[in-house]
Amino acid sequence: MPPKDATGEFMSVIQPGLFLVMMRFPPYRDRLRRMYRNHQSFQSLCEDYEKCSRAKAYWMRSRHDQAEQRYREYQKLIEELEMEIRQRIDEMR
Repeated sequence: MPPKDATGEFMSVIQPGLFLVMMRFPPYRDRLRRMYRNHQSFQSLCEDYEKCSRAKAYWMRSRHDQAEQRYREYQKLIEELEMEIRQRIDEMR
């Protein structure tokens, strides 16, 4: 059984990728939840966003010779994913 919040209501578990997307686009949280629930392709998009975010954080801390280049690559991928997410948000209006 899921945990309860301070009001005694059951808390829903939010997938990490969806959580990150919701943090990036807070005014659209409800719309993002619906999209995640109803569209497998949006679920995959959120998973990709999470993976790129984790990779970017890894390369930001890395001392590897290629760290800065890899960090920039993942930053660019995140920006592209954010553009796609934004486009999908706009389509759901």
